[in-house]
Amino acid sequence: MKEIQQSKKQPHIIRKRILEQAIILASQRGISGISIQNVANGAGVTKGGVFHHFANKQILIEEMMNEILYHLDLMIESTIQQDHIDYGQFTRAYIQSAFESEIAGLVSPWSALAMTMITDTTFNIYWSKWFNHKLLQYSSTDDYPELAFIRLATDGLWLSWITNSFDKETCIKLKTDLINRTYLTH
Repeated sequence: MKEIQQSKKQPHIIRKRILEQAIILASQRGISGISIQNVANGAGVTKGGVFHHFANKQILIEEMMNEILYHLDLMIESTIQQDHIDYGQFTRAYIQSAFESEIAGLVSPWSALAMTMITDTTFNIYWSKWFNHKLLQYSSTDDYPELAFIRLATDGLWLSWITNSFDKETCIKLKTDLINRTYLTH
C-alpha cells in the first residue's frame, strides 16, 4: 500500500492515482470492487482525499470511464497515423488496442471497461457513444460488413484472451489472422 499523504501542491498527481486505482479495482471486480475506501487505500490517500477530487462514487466511475476512453482514443489515433493503408485502418487499430495490457500506464483498461459495463449497464452509454463516434469518423475506411465481423470476432477473441479459454499463443495467432483479414485482397 502506498504511504498516505496529501499534497496540495500536486493535486493532479493525486487525482491520477485515484483514477488509476479505480481502474485497477474495476478490472478485477467490476463496479462492486470500487468503493471509496478501497480506492483511497490503493491510492494512498484518505477517503476525504478521494471526495476532494470526486464528489461521489458515480462521478468517480464516470471520470474513470472518460479516462479509459481518452487514452484508448489516443492509442487508436496513434496507431492509425502509422497505418498508410486506408481500408480497415480503424479496425486494425481496434484489434491492436484490444490486446494491450496497458495503455498510457493504465493497467488493464479494456478489462476495466468491460467489467464496468458488464456489472453496471448504465455505463454502457460511454462506450457506445465513443465507439459509434469512431465508426462514423472512419466510415469511409471501415464501414464494410466484413470489417464489422472482424471487430466482433476481435471482441470474442479478447474475451477468450482474458478468460484464458485459449492459450496465449493461439490468441496471438488468431489476432494476427484477424489483422491480416483487414487488408483488401484481389
